[in-house]
Amino acid sequence: MFLPRNGLDRPCHPVRIPFSSVILSGVSSFAKRMDERNRRTPRNLKAASAHQGILPPSTPIHFSSERSLFADVEFAHSKILVVTFFTSTMRTLTIALALLTSIPAFAQTKSKITFDEFFNSVSFSALELSPDGNSVVIGTERADWDKQIFRKDLWLYRVDGQSGSLLQLTQSGHDTDPKWSPDGKWIAFLSDRKTEKDSSDDSGDDDADNNEDVDQIYLISPSGGEAFPITDGAEEVHDFAWSADSKTLYYATRNPWTKAQKDEYRKEWKDVEQYRTAERGDTIFDLTLDTALAHHRSAPAKTKNESDSDKESDLTAGARAIATSPWRMDELVTSPDGTKLALMANPINRREEKYEDYEIYLLDLANGQTTVSDRLAQPRRITHNQAVENDLQWASDSRHLLFRIDVGDVTGPYRDLQPHLYSVDTASGSVEQWAKEFGGPVDHYVVTADGILSSARLGTEVQMYSDSAASQPFHKISNWKGTFEDLSIEK
Repeated sequence: MFLPRNGLDRPCHPVRIPFSSVILSGVSSFAKRMDERNRRTPRNLKAASAHQGILPPSTPIHFSSERSLFADVEFAHSKILVVTFFTSTMRTLTIALALLTSIPAFAQTKSKITFDEFFNSVSFSALELSPDGNSVVIGTERADWDKQIFRKDLWLYRVDGQSGSLLQLTQSGHDTDPKWSPDGKWIAFLSDRKTEKDSSDDSGDDDADNNEDVDQIYLISPSGGEAFPITDGAEEVHDFAWSADSKTLYYATRNPWTKAQKDEYRKEWKDVEQYRTAERGDTIFDLTLDTALAHHRSAPAKTKNESDSDKESDLTAGARAIATSPWRMDELVTSPDGTKLALMANPINRREEKYEDYEIYLLDLANGQTTVSDRLAQPRRITHNQAVENDLQWASDSRHLLFRIDVGDVTGPYRDLQPHLYSVDTASGSVEQWAKEFGGPVDHYVVTADGILSSARLGTEVQMYSDSAASQPFHKISNWKGTFEDLSIEK
């Protein structure tokens, strides 16, 4: 999805639009119709809109005009939209969607995109709704011709009563993968920005580890303030996840070496990368939030010239190793009950050689740091597919884990299929496909208390669908015009 150059240079003012029978619209031309319908539409959206073609009669979606939230943030030809409605079990459900509009009436109000605007376009790389449903963190990516990089920044949109506000949360140009803490007090993200300490270390130092930018975990408060790192070292953080109680962060890095191991390797191999032999798997760590904050508060008291003992290894101060793996772990997801950590394995060399390198693993967090013969525990493999799994999300029962497959097949030998949605029973290992009869690819999905919401493609249109069980067919819940690029849900 591309946005013209003026998308973030001149963001439009957020507007709250009264609406009823149309849950969500991606075009401003619907606003007048919404005002008219608002006076005559019943509260039960399911009954009111079935005959209008907005929702099929079987779709378990209801709307309450007394408890609604609707935010509309326009970025040129695309929008971030937030809507709250009631499910059939009367739970409030808030979702945020990135929408690329394609209505002729809307397009007529915009000038044609020039080549300069196209190459200066902005894309959404992340969309994360806050736990209370009142804020959205938006990840953007755009070309920075002066610095010769693709800028990756985070923005925060807040809904406040009748209006909202959009502000730039980070400005380093190196920030990705934002994740709210479950209590909504912190936003953690990955960044390979250089700190003041890194800059001072670079001067007169030929150490390759210091000259290489690697992703570390940063924290920032949605209430304001500067972002600060809570991990450090030469090894990049591959992914991270919050614990269910917001007290701990789990993350994976390549198995860290001590200073003695690094020196020994350089002495023998100089700057040569030892093929395959030097490759190593990941270690999974936990770091409590209290420890990270205490270390951050005490950091200014340290001098720039730290002692050698502080640099004996790439371990983050206060972090605790809880498991190791021979693979690279690129996705970490904590179960809703906080007792399990799902991990998506990838080849340590990043070469696509065999399907066994791409599997889902499970780590039992309830047992803490489990050791066997003085060794850290290894995650348990729960899938055995000839496919590449991705996009892991836990079901609300903390037993079933959902995932998508873009390449390969779970039923047997390799077949080049379109992306589908699956779930695995983490206790038995049985895999089941969702909406098996659906004739198009599933692009994105989120898990709700009652099932899932997904954006799926039929032909050239990507629309929203709901499903309550793997054995049930998809129910189309909208005829919103445009293409839905991404979605996020209130947890």
